[in-house]
This record gives sequence, C-alpha cells and structure tokens, in this order.
Amino acid sequence: MSFTIGCDPELVCRRNGQFVHAHHYFKQNSSFGLDGNNSICELRPGYSESPLDLTAKIQLVLEYGHDKHPELEFYSGQYVDDYPIGGHIHLSVSPTDKLIDSLDTVLYSFSNCIDDKDQRYKRERTGYGKRKSYRRKSYGIEYRTPGSWLLSPTTALVTFTLAKLTTLGVTEDNLDFTELKGRQHSSTFLRNFSDYLVTVPNDCKEGLAELNLILSMKSINWNEDILPNWGIFKEAA
Repeated sequence: MSFTIGCDPELVCRRNGQFVHAHHYFKQNSSFGLDGNNSICELRPGYSESPLDLTAKIQLVLEYGHDKHPELEFYSGQYVDDYPIGGHIHLSVSPTDKLIDSLDTVLYSFSNCIDDKDQRYKRERTGYGKRKSYRRKSYGIEYRTPGSWLLSPTTALVTFTLAKLTTLGVTEDNLDFTELKGRQHSSTFLRNFSDYLVTVPNDCKEGLAELNLILSMKSINWNEDILPNWGIFKEAA
C-alpha cells in the first residue's frame, strides 16, 4: 500500500528573544507562510511517501524562511508566547476508528516522552490538541492532536516515521496499537515498538533508530530557537 504524508506545522517568531507577529514578515499563501490568525507562522512543505523526503522538504522551507528574514528566531512546541501551536499530519488514507485510535496511542505516547507537559496542558485548555482530534479531508485525514514537532530534524523524522508505520500496521497488517500498548508506560511501549511491526519500509529504518536515540535523552529543551538544530545559523555580525 502506498500513501503520502504531509503536514502544516506552526512556529512562533521572535526577534532578539522578543515575540513578533508573523504577518509583519511573511505572506499568507507561501511555503513559509501564516497561520489563520496571522500571528504565527505555518510551514507548507508539501507531501511525500517517505518520512526522509518530507523531513528534507521541511529543511528547504526553513532555509527559505531564514534567507528572507535572517534576523528572526523560531520556536516550536505546544504553547509558546500565549499561542497554541500545532503540527497537523496529513495522510492520504481513509479514516477508521481503529486507525485514529492507533495514531493517537502511538503519537501521544511520543508526546508523553518528549513534550513539555505544561505547554501541552495549556494548549489543550484552549481547545486545541485534544486526543483523537482529526478532520476528514479530500485527500484523507488531517490528524490534529500533535503540537509543533519542528524542534529538530530528529523530532520531525520520528514523528513522520511513527505516523507511517502506524498507518501501515493498521491498514496492511491488521495491528491494533492501542491493544498492543495496553498498560505499558509510553517510553516502554515505544522502546518495544519495532518488535510489534510486520512491515518496515527502508525509508522508516532511520526514523526508528532516531526514536531509540531520542528516548535515551534525559531531557529536551523546547525553549530554544530551532534553526541551529536544523544546521541553520545566523551570520556573525
């Protein structure tokens, strides 16, 4: 089975560490554009069947945004500078209860392992990021629960890899990830995740390796400009 993965993750802009409204710098309809409220950025990297390729597309969009306004810093997460920000994932498959439940089990487990829980709580209080939140689209599904996972290429790649493997597991191999998780802690479940899989495409192997690396980290700092994590640096004055 082949299907595509897309996304429209959001970022908060700062200049010299202070929040600035995105509409002062970016246009609505652009690959590095605006969210509906014009105060935060939204990236539109397109779509791909490969988690690796989609991560590379995001790299190009981030480089484009930096080239346009190298004075800006960008922040990801769940709730930054009083704005809820998300990382919606687009899948060109038909929604089923089993698929939505499994995506929610796997990706919320990943959120439990990496996200700032205070930020996540604040975002959920605004009505965004609720469990099992999705919309039917002409192409398939927009899964809306995740926050903005743009902190680094690793967090992006692992997110796409988990989404692809979960979708394949449900649609191709009849796996039920909610049942497989059971009462396991999120980190234990994800450490064992590859053991449950039947179908593992080559373009998912790097993401699985990165998952193990990120689970071994003691803490993740969300209060930092994401650009250096992507290898994008300001020129020295």
